[in-house]
Amino acid sequence: MTKKNHSGAKADFNPGAEKLVVKGARTHNLKNVTVEMPRNKMVVFTGLSGSGKSSLAFDTIFAEGQRRYVESLSSYARQFLRQMQKPDVDEIAGLSPAISIDQKSRSNNPRSTVATITEIYDYLRVLFARVGRPHCLVCNREIKRLSNEEILETIIDGVTHIKTEDHGTKVMGVPIDKAKVRIFAPVVVGRKGEYYQMLYDYLGKGYETAKIDGHIRKLRERVDLEKNKKHDIDILIDEFYVSEFKKDLKAVRERLSEAVERAIHESGGLLKIDDPRGEKLMSVKFMCPYDGYAYPEVEPRLFSFNSPYG
Repeated sequence: MTKKNHSGAKADFNPGAEKLVVKGARTHNLKNVTVEMPRNKMVVFTGLSGSGKSSLAFDTIFAEGQRRYVESLSSYARQFLRQMQKPDVDEIAGLSPAISIDQKSRSNNPRSTVATITEIYDYLRVLFARVGRPHCLVCNREIKRLSNEEILETIIDGVTHIKTEDHGTKVMGVPIDKAKVRIFAPVVVGRKGEYYQMLYDYLGKGYETAKIDGHIRKLRERVDLEKNKKHDIDILIDEFYVSEFKKDLKAVRERLSEAVERAIHESGGLLKIDDPRGEKLMSVKFMCPYDGYAYPEVEPRLFSFNSPYG
């Protein structure tokens, strides 16, 4: 998009440009100054008093950026805003809407920041809380809290869309009538201990199989674990054949829903699905299922330096 300035020259308005280019600036004591500077970088204007730093930064670049932004608004909105005069410049390219903060003290509060002075602080807090996607501080994975129904639909959608091979007879190289979907309850994640009594208790509840440190073990057999070694223990809640999802999805959904509920109950909020594509952890809590770290609900107060939660 191009616009003509007061001198008749065209000024490119390209927010995606890599440089901000000012040509022929004559505002105040500027003498036909032409300058290029990178966009989205910190740029410092330095020089003697009266050399034109403020004239270039505030009275030329900011003034034109603000003027163009106001011109893009409706006539109704413009009546409430102060119209800025066009600076004396031939052309400014790569310019975006601008925010200006001068050295005049607007607040006596020593806790004031750029965000509070420009009055965008509260909007940013709401934006981060409502649109932001939190990530684990340890593994940097995105953290999501899912309902039982969302977990159920995620499993069904994933399994039903697994691509088959050899005219529908195989899944990931495994015969479709042997490919399984297993639902596990992760009851121990990276913790030390022998867990003999715990495994015995799960056997008493009717669970006969567990995945211990990556290996399938029968709980009716003797399981010896090193006390000072970290272990991962997943209790097998239920298992399905991939072919069942193709033949009778209604019956599978009912049974799977019960398995999801039991897995979440036994693990305290976690569920692990193991299908031909691999393993996946899911959680109904606002926590990282991989590292076990829990996080508070994302609220605007978490981004407030005036709140003990922030």
